[in-house]
This record gives sequence, structure tokens and C-alpha cells, in this order.
Amino acid sequence: MEEQLVESNETRHGNNNTAIVFVSLYFLLLAFFIYLTSISVPKEDRIQKVIGSIEVTFSGEKVTPSYISEPNVPGSDLGLAQFHAELRQVFEAAIPLVENEVNEEGAQLLFRVPVSQLYVRGEVAYRENREELFSEVARILVKRASVQPTDVELLYDQSINLPKSNSLEGDLSVKRLGHLVSSFLDKGVAKRNIFIGLGEQGRDEVIFRFYERNAVTNLFFEEAPVQ
Repeated sequence: MEEQLVESNETRHGNNNTAIVFVSLYFLLLAFFIYLTSISVPKEDRIQKVIGSIEVTFSGEKVTPSYISEPNVPGSDLGLAQFHAELRQVFEAAIPLVENEVNEEGAQLLFRVPVSQLYVRGEVAYRENREELFSEVARILVKRASVQPTDVELLYDQSINLPKSNSLEGDLSVKRLGHLVSSFLDKGVAKRNIFIGLGEQGRDEVIFRFYERNAVTNLFFEEAPVQ
């Protein structure tokens, strides 16, 4: 009987020690995470973008993220901040976590989209599920251009050498750019608001750059005044 009591007491003490060690480890981990939280600097705008993209992707609803500021143009006009915010919303809804950049002055917004996200291999026309994306982009650009002259530059950065002048017509990247421009024109974007180009940085992507016309240096000679 005495041996059984001794074994029972030892078992009880062993369980108590295990519980103490478990609780100690729990509070140690808790203190560690509190410390990490205290020294971290969360990027609220990036978190909101990710949350907004996830909500749109899985719910199928167009959610206006909280980081969208009010238009800086009175009435129903589309201000620069709202213009950029709406473009981010439609691009991130179609292609979650798409890479985008804003220049230091805040007047230019750029999106980098992998070619594989827009086109099926060997096809000239973009994927059918991108029709809504480009329709929304065209609508927003037309609305902004009615307030402030705003252009879009389409740069096809391919992984192969640029085509020679005598083979432009048969080049796939040139055909894709032509189809994309035609799509924007059909959706109401003016010719004067679209610029295109080819690059050979090897990233195999299409770059969409939106900018106010007076915010960039002209790359071409000014037209001579009409006499």
C-alpha cells in the first residue's frame, strides 16, 4: 500500500512539473511575439492591397479598399489620387499582387504584367478573361483624360531580340501590341492617348504606364506651328 502511495505522489508531482514547463514555454513564446510586434513596422497600405485583392478574387465583388482617397477634383471629375486607386483596384482584382510602381512625384503609375498572364502561347489576342480588365482600364482612362490630358504607354518587353524593320509585320509581339491598341480604341480611348514600344530587357512582360502629359519630357520633336 505504501509503495502505491509513493508511486501516486511521484506521478502527481511529475504531472505538475510538466504543466509548469508547458505554461512557462507558453508565456515565453507570448513574450517573444509581443517583442516582435513592438519592433515591427507594418506596411498598412500593402496589407490593405492584399486583403482587397483576396476579397475581390474569392467573393467576385468589387470592393473599394480603404486606402482609396477622395478625388482631388471637385464634383464627379476623377482626380489623380482616385485615378491611381481605381487602376490599382482593377489590375489587382484581375491579377492579384500585380507589381506596380509610382514615381517620386506621384504623377506616373506603372504596372508590370507577365506576358503569360495576358496571352496564351502563340496567340495574338489576349485571354478572354482579360476583357473586363481592359474594359475597366479604358473606362477609367477616358474619364481621367476628360479632366486632365493623361496617356498610357504600352511597352512589350520580350525575352528575345527586337525584330528587324523588315520583319515587323510578322512579329508576334508587334501583332499583340496592335491588337491591344485596337481594343483600347474600340473602347473609346483616343489615339492621342496611346503610345507603344518594344523592349528587350528579357523580362517577358507588358508594362502599362499611365502619366499626365505635362509630367514627362517629350521624346519627339514638337510639331511646327501651322502657318
